[in-house]
Amino acid sequence: MEAPNRFTCPFVNSFFTSSILWGTIGPIKVFGHGGYYSMLLLGFPLGAVVALSFWWAKRRFPGQTWLRQCHPVVLLSGATHWAPYNVGYIIPSVPLAYLSWLFIRKRWLAMWSKFNFLLSASLSAAIAISGLVIFWAIQWPGVELKWWGNEVSYRGCESKTDPCRLMYVKDGEYFGPRLGDFH
Repeated sequence: MEAPNRFTCPFVNSFFTSSILWGTIGPIKVFGHGGYYSMLLLGFPLGAVVALSFWWAKRRFPGQTWLRQCHPVVLLSGATHWAPYNVGYIIPSVPLAYLSWLFIRKRWLAMWSKFNFLLSASLSAAIAISGLVIFWAIQWPGVELKWWGNEVSYRGCESKTDPCRLMYVKDGEYFGPRLGDFH
């Protein structure tokens, strides 16, 4: 699908594509014995070990306050929501979250309790308003802004019609299992 203004939702698309792929090939061929992704099934026992180790550590060291802030589900699944995106979209929020949760909350809890939700809502509203202003004032009229942030992604391999490759495949060859080798 070609979105003229490049508005996409990669997280939803990636899971939709994965569900279609797994459903058409079949979960046994993908995750079963000898399947291509059967090693992913190790995530179930490893997830249990990680969760139980956090539970054990919290019981063993009750005085460690930083350990109460660690949650294994958030640590393991939180990054999967970032997978289709460029991490540059997420990184700017980390200093603000640190400042809000670990600095202001510890020193001025009453102010933090009263205004933190307001700060979060105002930052979200500012993003939405700036998106509208950028769309209607710059993108819709077709204004082109020439600066390094718009041009840097076209300076490397991405600007070429034939992408840069580390290895080339000879004519008639392809990556993946050979015909007849499928399960």
